[in-house]
Amino acid sequence: MRRFKKIAVSSMAVLAISACASEKPKLASINANPSPYAQGQSHTEPLFYNGRTYQVQFKHIVAQRVYSVNVSARGRSLGKTAADARIVSEVGRNAINHFACKDNQKAKILDGSVEPSTVGWNMRARCA
Repeated sequence: MRRFKKIAVSSMAVLAISACASEKPKLASINANPSPYAQGQSHTEPLFYNGRTYQVQFKHIVAQRVYSVNVSARGRSLGKTAADARIVSEVGRNAINHFACKDNQKAKILDGSVEPSTVGWNMRARCA
């Protein structure tokens, strides 16, 4: 009787394992909005960079898979030189990298998109 019980238990275990192994894999769902932020909603985050505080406002544009980013500084104006462009693009990139990109992605500022505006600098960024 005891031997029959062992055979029955081991048979059930084999059946359970084979049932799991024969289960079809589920298809991955494609997310059209991989960002944690909804289409078109504007978000503002403070960012402390090189001893200064910046305000980074960004909006996700799902169809283009980019973020429209504005970097400004509360209470002070930002310069309009090439060196200033490098600083604000790094601030924008860091903000998108931290607040919007998934863990295995890095933010990248799109070439030629960094432009001075009446309030700070505008640029476009993408998570890749």
